[in-house]
Amino acid sequence: MHQKNFHNVQTYRKIICIFEIVKTSSSYKNSKVNIYSILHLTNLRMHFLRKIFNIATISGTIVIFAFMFLLQTLAVNFDFLNIFEQTINNFKISDVYFSQIRDNEKIKIDTNIVIVNIGYLHRDGLGAQIEIISRHNPKVIGLDALLEGPRSYEQDSTLEAFLQIASDRCPIVFASKLEKPNEKSKRFDSLGLPFESFQKYVQTAYVNVVTDEDTKFETARIVSPKEKVKDSVAYSFATKVTQIAYPKKAEKLLARNNEVETIYYRGDWDKFMVIDPVDVLQENFDPSFFKDKIVIMGYMGSTFLEEDGVDDRYYTPMNTRPVGRAATDMYGIMIHANMISMIVHENYIDVIPSYLAIIVSVLMAFANAVLFSYIYFHRKLGTWYDVITKGVQLVEVVIFVFIFIWTLATYNLMLEVTLGVLAVVLSGDVLEVFLAILTNLYPKSTRAYE
Repeated sequence: MHQKNFHNVQTYRKIICIFEIVKTSSSYKNSKVNIYSILHLTNLRMHFLRKIFNIATISGTIVIFAFMFLLQTLAVNFDFLNIFEQTINNFKISDVYFSQIRDNEKIKIDTNIVIVNIGYLHRDGLGAQIEIISRHNPKVIGLDALLEGPRSYEQDSTLEAFLQIASDRCPIVFASKLEKPNEKSKRFDSLGLPFESFQKYVQTAYVNVVTDEDTKFETARIVSPKEKVKDSVAYSFATKVTQIAYPKKAEKLLARNNEVETIYYRGDWDKFMVIDPVDVLQENFDPSFFKDKIVIMGYMGSTFLEEDGVDDRYYTPMNTRPVGRAATDMYGIMIHANMISMIVHENYIDVIPSYLAIIVSVLMAFANAVLFSYIYFHRKLGTWYDVITKGVQLVEVVIFVFIFIWTLATYNLMLEVTLGVLAVVLSGDVLEVFLAILTNLYPKSTRAYE
């Protein structure tokens, strides 16, 4: 028994000696330093994460979007705010790109499309134009004018006679109009068609111009390639005309399966082949002018050079005044021409999905909430809060505009995160007020910055 205890004591002494040797060795010291370093780094990381994810940053992000929602709600109830909201909502960075940044002088004329101004011609005059054009072998003739219901017998019978002749030479498309939208079924309950006597000679397509906002500053930026009308499908004027002239191009459009397409604007009348009514009727043109062309007819005032017409005009991204616009800048027929040109040349603009736009917008707002909260609670930087945040916001907006325009110009990709940009612009002032209130009501909210 005594011998066994002695043996145990000796073993313990050996273990203690080994431990003392290890303890004094450099490897132990290094391992000890490493442990302390890991603990220190972990503590720093936790402290850093607390500065990012805390009550000030998370609730601050929520408050930014709540303030934007409040502004929108107030705008509905107060006219003076509503006008301001409409102006801001209708502004898109893409408008600045198309009208001012892109070198429009380098955009070539689209010689595939001929636009015929119908001026103030009556139905018999329209018939005469169609008959003359049809003699010169165009791919298709499209008329952007609603000829609903009868007029005088002389006018209607003359137009019908001309249509009978022209329709044997080339396909003709007349305008129809989508009516009675049904929001529940997401379709239209009615389609306004041309006068019945004309229908047997023509195909029809709707000419409704889609605008982004239902406001006094309506801007034509998008096109709906097709719509459901009761149990059938109706095609837009641009889609139908292209289906006839370039079937494969139209197939590619429809294969994209987008409810709407953002219009890639080539330009106004100076980017297309255009002719006035008198020159058509008097045949003041080269015989090859209409040959193998898409010919579309529509209203452009008494002459397209003067732009004196006031009807069927819209705001477009080509307007040189993106904000505070005074006058509409483009006729409806020119918008259709740009749609057709986009389809023929496959110059489609892709827009990031709405869910991705929301995620990016929230991240933009949250990033500002993190940075600005840190500045606000910092002992030295806090006194310069307004100066620093305004400078940061300016840099952010400039960088975003550059990225937006670069992706649009290079890849025809539109980063539609207007919500995020607005959040960036408002974040500085909104957070300053909110953080002051939060500090007074909940002093513990500053612990993450101590």
